[in-house]
Amino acid sequence: MLDVALEISVYIMVAMIIGYSFGWLMTKSSLDKKYKQKLDLLSVPTVPKPYPKVEVVELKDQLFELQQAHKRLKKEHEKLNSMYEGQKYVLKEHNEVLDDFQKRLLKKDEIIAELTKKLSLLEDRQSKLSKKHEEEIDAFVFERVEITKKYKDLVKQYQFIKHNKTLYEHNTSWLSKLFPIPSKLS
Repeated sequence: MLDVALEISVYIMVAMIIGYSFGWLMTKSSLDKKYKQKLDLLSVPTVPKPYPKVEVVELKDQLFELQQAHKRLKKEHEKLNSMYEGQKYVLKEHNEVLDDFQKRLLKKDEIIAELTKKLSLLEDRQSKLSKKHEEEIDAFVFERVEITKKYKDLVKQYQFIKHNKTLYEHNTSWLSKLFPIPSKLS
């Protein structure tokens, strides 16, 4: 049983390899047919053409000019790069100064926020105290009015009693002469 399974596995593997190879060959041949003309146009001959001496000299001159231009451009690049480094340094200093100013502004903003908070607390406290003082003043005025009324009533009573006492002293009747009554008011 194991041999049969092994044989089937081998056949399947061989079929896969043959199918893969056949598919690869078919794909290659179809692509060659399709793109043959384009590949021929792009193909470079393996044997180089012999260059004439005049062209070689011209190429050397062009190469020398290009090298000189390269050196000149390299110097200009170094010069510009050094100027860029200088600008970069100056910008870095300016950025540090701006960061310092921004930190100061943030601190000032924090201080202003803290002071406005304290100010609002003090204003609330002041308004509460002023309300309390107004209530105390109103209570004092009301109490003062009540005391003044009581005082006026007492003065009236005193005046009335004093007036009545003088009436009793001046109005002596025959009955009071016969029966003297000691006065509790004196």
